[in-house]
Amino acid sequence: MKHVLILIAIFVAACSARVEDKAVSPALKPAARVFVNGSVYTVDDDRSWAEALAVRDGHIVAVGTNEEVEQLIGDGTEVTDLDGQMLLPGFHDSHAHLLIGIAGEQECDLLRIPTLEKVRAKLTACRNLEGFGGEGWIVGSGWAEWLWADGNPNKSLLDEFFPDRPVYLESSYGHSALANSKALELAGIHAGSEDPEDGIIMRNPESGEPSGTLRDGAMMIVQAVIPEASLKYRTNRVSAAIDYAHSLGITGLIEPGLDARLLEPVVRLAEEGRLNLRTKVSLSPIAWHPGVFGEEVFEFLESRDQWRRKGLDIDGVKIYMDGVIESGTGALLEPYTSTYSGLGPRFYSQKELDRYMVQFEKMGLQIHVHAVGDAGIRMALDAFETVRRENGPTNLRHHIVHLQLMNDDDAPRFAELNVSATFQPLWAWPDPSVTELAAPILGKERAWSMYSIGTVHRSGGRVVGGSDFFVTDMNPLLAIEVALTRQNPYENSGPILGEDERVDLATMIEAYTINGAYLMSLDDKQGSIEVGKRADFVILDRNLFGISSSEISDVQVVTTVFNGKDVYGVP
Repeated sequence: MKHVLILIAIFVAACSARVEDKAVSPALKPAARVFVNGSVYTVDDDRSWAEALAVRDGHIVAVGTNEEVEQLIGDGTEVTDLDGQMLLPGFHDSHAHLLIGIAGEQECDLLRIPTLEKVRAKLTACRNLEGFGGEGWIVGSGWAEWLWADGNPNKSLLDEFFPDRPVYLESSYGHSALANSKALELAGIHAGSEDPEDGIIMRNPESGEPSGTLRDGAMMIVQAVIPEASLKYRTNRVSAAIDYAHSLGITGLIEPGLDARLLEPVVRLAEEGRLNLRTKVSLSPIAWHPGVFGEEVFEFLESRDQWRRKGLDIDGVKIYMDGVIESGTGALLEPYTSTYSGLGPRFYSQKELDRYMVQFEKMGLQIHVHAVGDAGIRMALDAFETVRRENGPTNLRHHIVHLQLMNDDDAPRFAELNVSATFQPLWAWPDPSVTELAAPILGKERAWSMYSIGTVHRSGGRVVGGSDFFVTDMNPLLAIEVALTRQNPYENSGPILGEDERVDLATMIEAYTINGAYLMSLDDKQGSIEVGKRADFVILDRNLFGISSSEISDVQVVTTVFNGKDVYGVP
């Protein structure tokens, strides 16, 4: 009996400790906000549940039962009855190009347009845009490469609608662009132009004339002559993008590949107190231009302290190992089949990559590697192995992003090297980019083995979630559903892409919460619902654990809370 009483005493003490680590008493300062009657999934080490929580000064001060937390209700406390709704930590998107901004009113937005007929209708509407600069440039993004059999649209499509105005439209992948004849002329691209080392000017096979499609580094040639939009315009784009993230329950972000120019609107929002996202930026010293690092890169990165003084967390650098498989520019261990031949480009030699990554870590930088093909992934892991050997242990939290086609032998190395695996789970179903673009040039066996989330997880690697927005939808719930089903989330039917690569719901919630916070070196401050952590959380209209996997994307965000205050709410 004595032992039972001791255990009861320990249990009671533990429960009391969940409210500011001290016994509840009338002397406790009331909370600013209290949330009761909820299904609170804490994502703590025990994956525990609670009914209620309390917030004060932007932090969580109590987590527990209704009875425990209600003791912090005072005269001025705002009380929210969750009525059974699910509350969990705010989502983290660990790879999204959000701070570039959502397409503004003067841009031609082709995102998620599913047919060529509708693309043509959109181009007709874009004729009325004012455009940028004296030439009235039309710029935009979002076209789907799979709408064309080879992923290579022709400039004649744009010339038809814009015979006299320059037009430059990036694909949804961000690794290809379509320019019309006027834009190519202004950029000096012609039949005699040589391909840059890190890109391709697609050409008419008979005449050698540029077809209008540009790959990777070739895009920079046209980008260099496009007039820049005003800072006010760009700031409004970024502000709208942050509002969009809040509507999806996102409170944390890793922004990959900004340069000094793209940071300007972000700095303005930070100075105005409107950057309501926990944000970590990976600098890309020469825009996102892959390859050709020089000593000026290190000089640029050393200037990041000026941005820190403006309130931005900039301690990462992004490296491109390769391009994208769908364009034949992902680096492979075995050759492409069909249209493409060869192994795809490597943007660095192993020696170059090792040197830069060792130096970047010595500078205190988190390394953020874009690697799509199995060869690119292996080279990145080999470089991290060299980094560990040369620099020894470190607290920096490096990661490899995309991981589209991975050799199974490399999966255990993520845990061994303590390198996180940042996947885009929404891509892990047989959509047209898989069936129409990847499968014909990889073969079905390789294509159906892509996005090996389950293999990395089972081998002990840390799985992290990201969207690669604006390439694809930013909705974490949509991505979580696909990670569980590996099937078309819009129809809940059709073939499954690698059934063995499915993972469970708890794993994917961790990927979008505490693991994202870990990658930002903020897991002691956010990413779970625990006393002392920041009050960043999301309220959903249903409990994800109480519905089928195919219903997850139907769940609605009711409220997003950042620093204890609502930044999004359904009226």
